[in-house]
Amino acid sequence: MRKYLFILIPAVIFATCIKNSKDDKLLDNSYLNSTESTKLSNDKIDNKQTYEVTFSLESTAECINIEMEGVHLNRTFPNEHTPRRIYFIVEKKLQLSQVKNSSNKYFTIGRNFNNDWEIYSPVRICADRNNAFLSLDASEYRIRFTVFDKIPFYYILKIRGESKIIFD
Repeated sequence: MRKYLFILIPAVIFATCIKNSKDDKLLDNSYLNSTESTKLSNDKIDNKQTYEVTFSLESTAECINIEMEGVHLNRTFPNEHTPRRIYFIVEKKLQLSQVKNSSNKYFTIGRNFNNDWEIYSPVRICADRNNAFLSLDASEYRIRFTVFDKIPFYYILKIRGESKIIFD
């Protein structure tokens, strides 16, 4: 039993080191803004006003994790921060030269809510080698989001993955 312990302990340490070195390669990318200076989207979520942020990946990625946090900052004294529930959809821009007006077509690749409007976070999106639409490459991506309210709020968008993110 003791000789197996000497074999097992280095194996566990080695496996831990491999996992940690892989996690160390992930990049944290953040984008902070206010809805007062964010582009309004022409597309809606449940017929409500949405905002959009576009980005691209500097290189291909296996998976990305996306989460958003929002807060309404009351303009009174003392300042109060009211958390906001943000609903978002992640889309990839289609690059189909054969399709007329394809420059404005997006394909949904993820969202942070289910059909009952329950939010989950972070959203993990992984590439699918069998589906060209689900590859995570240097294409343009768009995140449309709403809080179902017209009151301005501040938000932070966090994207974690193997690639650097370029926010437009």
